[in-house]
Amino acid sequence: MDDLTRALDEALLKDIECPVCMEYMVPPIRMCTNGHNICSKCRESVTCCPTCRASFSVTRNLTLENIARRLKYPCINRQLGCRELCSIEHIAKHYSACVYGKFRCPMHSMINCSWIGLKNDVKEHVKAAHAEYFFQDSKFRDTLLTGARCIVFCFGEIFKYCKMKHDGRYYAAVQLVGTSNEASKYKCEFTLRAANGVEQISNTFLVYSYSKDWKTIFKSGKCLRLDEDTAKHFVEENELKLTVKLSRV
Repeated sequence: MDDLTRALDEALLKDIECPVCMEYMVPPIRMCTNGHNICSKCRESVTCCPTCRASFSVTRNLTLENIARRLKYPCINRQLGCRELCSIEHIAKHYSACVYGKFRCPMHSMINCSWIGLKNDVKEHVKAAHAEYFFQDSKFRDTLLTGARCIVFCFGEIFKYCKMKHDGRYYAAVQLVGTSNEASKYKCEFTLRAANGVEQISNTFLVYSYSKDWKTIFKSGKCLRLDEDTAKHFVEENELKLTVKLSRV
């Protein structure tokens, strides 16, 4: 990007700053009766125009929306060091995986951890605070006959593994702490081997994104689903012989 183009984009971005939240507006962009703009999110929380106190119109600023669609938006974490520029279609996906953004501990929904920090610091936090759930290998064993969960660090990514037992069935799947597009680049192979070393069950599924909740994943059928009676055939010395292997597609 040359200096003139950069200066033009910065000037246009200044024009699409919301006067309430001061973030860049994205469609739909609302207006007051005098033509002042406001983002749709802030429009829901105010009763009159913050610029002139006029009432709001039902009209959208279509011209400004078209300009916004052509711009490259800087990341909201720019003050923390992120230099990424993304179009409207891709900026939300970038936010979900930006290494400069704030992340909750991946274990927060499992053991109610309150830690919040940078994505780059997640690994050290999990290793120090949740060592029993920490794995650093693309292949690991799950031997528990009940539920199981862990955080896996491999391929430079963060994965969450979860196995649940419900209504006489075992369910298991893997999430990537990232976008759906990034998650689709990885697959997970589940292998159960019997004590005789001959019989086995093997299923492979794509990894899910962080935005999908476990119940939705397990209901989808696109995950490991195993009847308890079948699973018993693969138990040896009161341990389930389940191997989980992550790999690139």
